[in-house]
Amino acid sequence: MQDFLNFAAEVFEVDPSEIDETTSLNEFYKWDSLMHLKLIMEIEEKYEVDIPLDDAAKIKSLKDLYSYIQAS
Repeated sequence: MQDFLNFAAEVFEVDPSEIDETTSLNEFYKWDSLMHLKLIMEIEEKYEVDIPLDDAAKIKSLKDLYSYIQAS
């Protein structure tokens, strides 16, 4: 999980200490709808997963994203 959080921090361009698994869409100052799309695209590339738009819309936290990757 920590490697994933470090990667997410890179995408958000923040220090890893600013986020954790509970970091949520629209509640974290850097995570808006545009950043959501960027994060999804970066995750798809790095982790070689496909996240359909319907599923991406259901993802609300970093824990959700991490769980999605683990299930793929």
